[in-house]
Amino acid sequence: MLIKAAASKYNSIAIIGGGIGGLTAANALLQKRITDRVTVYEQAPHFIPTAGAGFGLSPNGQICLRSIGIDGFKDFCLPFNHMKRIDLSGRNVVCESNALQQIRERHGFGIAGCLRGDLVDLEGELKYSQRLIGINPSADKVELRFESGDEDVVDLVIGSDGINSSVARLLDIDDQTPPIYSGANIFYGKILNPDENEVVSNHPVFNEGSVVNGPFTGEFIGFHAGSGASKTFIWANTYTSSSPPPKRDDWNHGNILELEAILAKYPRSHPIHAFAQTTHESDLLHFVLFFRHHKNTWSKGRVTLLGDACHATLPYVAQGANQAIEDAVYLADCLKRHDGYNEAYTDYYDKRFPRTKKVVKFAGFMHKLYHSENWIVHKALDFLLGNAIKGGFVLKRIEQEIIDECPVKNYRQYSP
Repeated sequence: MLIKAAASKYNSIAIIGGGIGGLTAANALLQKRITDRVTVYEQAPHFIPTAGAGFGLSPNGQICLRSIGIDGFKDFCLPFNHMKRIDLSGRNVVCESNALQQIRERHGFGIAGCLRGDLVDLEGELKYSQRLIGINPSADKVELRFESGDEDVVDLVIGSDGINSSVARLLDIDDQTPPIYSGANIFYGKILNPDENEVVSNHPVFNEGSVVNGPFTGEFIGFHAGSGASKTFIWANTYTSSSPPPKRDDWNHGNILELEAILAKYPRSHPIHAFAQTTHESDLLHFVLFFRHHKNTWSKGRVTLLGDACHATLPYVAQGANQAIEDAVYLADCLKRHDGYNEAYTDYYDKRFPRTKKVVKFAGFMHKLYHSENWIVHKALDFLLGNAIKGGFVLKRIEQEIIDECPVKNYRQYSP
């Protein structure tokens, strides 16, 4: 993606990684007139809509996006109003509330189901098939080399290339140990056109605007995401395993065989059986849940990291993409506010490190609760989730952390 902006502080900035964090950073840098040229490099050969698929766009993510002029959430997001928790049988709702609708009414921003592909399309194009193989920072420039043979020379580089960041590896930024396997994996299914799917549309619990959570092999969750023609029903299920799923050529077939082993543990009454049966094999995803210890260094010279490249988290608090969006907007603020990049990177790290570390630790805590075999821990989890669903102190604390600690202040000016 090559976009021209008005004359500004830096002539050129390269962003390695074309996910939500990288594209948000590109938009933020241009909107704030920080650079004349932003180039986003992505190693994938083309846009892959299954990458990440659906997620919850939280108030903090929406606030940050609106602060840089990205609007129109109603065109690609589906607001969540209700939270529900079902029992082990999958038949009964044990607690529910409209607490999510109340959050939106209090703040002007709520939580919404968003398809990652819609948000990427919204944020612009990027240059594909560009795997970084060389990076050489000097006193006044950074030289980049790609496997395609392309080269670039820029003023600054932002590494937003995920948990296996090439930028961090090539520059030996902080800990270079491999990502850590959490001991759990996740099955992730997408049901397209849910309004026309009898299994979804006729289900009395999984109605549009609801987030449904339940126990069994870990966390089971179901919700609608997207809007209009792109509307999709998402269901997901985590489970513990001694090893990650094996890599194989026959990817979909292996997914189905492994999913059958998980389904066998569920009672036939549970909706996961019907959802799995109606999910096309090409829309069945199988992810390994990795995390990484928080990096204590995020920058080196003219290069800095963003998102999972420096604080990869587990998915249990739905903040991975939202924290990358926060990173991008605050980093752009720092580059605009400070005269030099060193001061900007220091400000960025000092603000974002404690915020993101708290999120990563909380996600790790929830991972242990969901996958514990101790019945006392299960009772504690039921209490915490029940309290959150009913709008109790747990939800209020999360609400405070997510909204009040968002790096964009005076957020009500951006409320729709």
